[in-house]
Amino acid sequence: MLKRMLFPFALLLLGIGGCTAKPVAPPKPSLVDGNGLPPTSVINHLSQRIVTELVKQNDALRSDQPIVVATPVLVGDMNSTNALAQQLQQGLMTSLHSFQFNVVDLNLAEGLRVTPQGDFVLTRDWQKLSTTLPVEHLLVSTMSMTTTGMAINSRIVNINNNRVVSASQTYVTQQALANYLQLSEQVISQDGMLYRQASPGMNEVRVLGDGK
Repeated sequence: MLKRMLFPFALLLLGIGGCTAKPVAPPKPSLVDGNGLPPTSVINHLSQRIVTELVKQNDALRSDQPIVVATPVLVGDMNSTNALAQQLQQGLMTSLHSFQFNVVDLNLAEGLRVTPQGDFVLTRDWQKLSTTLPVEHLLVSTMSMTTTGMAINSRIVNINNNRVVSASQTYVTQQALANYLQLSEQVISQDGMLYRQASPGMNEVRVLGDGK
């Protein structure tokens, strides 16, 4: 009698267990605009887009010829850069190497510096850099800020004759680089004066931490 009572109860438990909802995997982040990706992944994806276009447009550079990636600069001032540009430079170097190009690291010092804080070989001191790099091609980029994002123009140039052997143009929105770019405030400072706009986001975006 006890076995007859337990048998339907066991079937009921199996039925309940079979109806248990399976965990649903979260949606994968979009690679189109970088939404949902960690900040460094967004930069890596942007770099890959730029280099893919450069490889497609390339008409002279061979993969065995050395190339140096310069730090991207602001188009209005060829001497100004920012933290975003420095991150992009690293991403462009990695992307070029993934296409098996002969990338030369310009920041490699001639000697290893052993200090109590660590062992260092990278430097931005030009006096510690090698002066005998056999490089004929540079990847240079300019950045132009708009009210909604940033335009990036990149080109590979032969430094012997200034000939452009490849070029790329891309645009990235502020939302895609929300960890790096910020929409302009409603009140901005310009030339020592404060200006109040009708609403935020009417001026050029700025790089976070830029202080401008």
